[in-house]
Amino acid sequence: MTDKVKSEPGSIGYVEAQYAVKVNIPNGLVQNLAGKYVKASPETIKAACHAVEAPVWDKFSASLSNAQGADAFPITSFSWLYLRTTSSDPRRTAALVNLLNWMFTDGQRLASEDGYAELPPPLLAKVQTRVSSLH
Repeated sequence: MTDKVKSEPGSIGYVEAQYAVKVNIPNGLVQNLAGKYVKASPETIKAACHAVEAPVWDKFSASLSNAQGADAFPITSFSWLYLRTTSSDPRRTAALVNLLNWMFTDGQRLASEDGYAELPPPLLAKVQTRVSSLH
């Protein structure tokens, strides 16, 4: 999509924000529920997350789209993993827990460097608690 938008004058497309940033495609502002026009950024994506998940931070919402708040970007969501909560092979479980622990520690920094928004600390803590319950 980014190649097509970049090569076709006047074209409009939709890709995740980090892809547009990587190839230097101008992107527009989108009107949110508060009536404010906002640009996709880690800050506006975190604002949407905060609006949906705070103050309890345990909803693990499927969508952050059209979240309340003046700074919330209206077209956003989490990246999701669907996992079994139990396994008959303890080695597989240990490997999965190791991977998830990396994703929610050092992996957060790498995701941020690649243009994704890091999970807010209170939500990250709840996710890490969920990971520790896998067996």
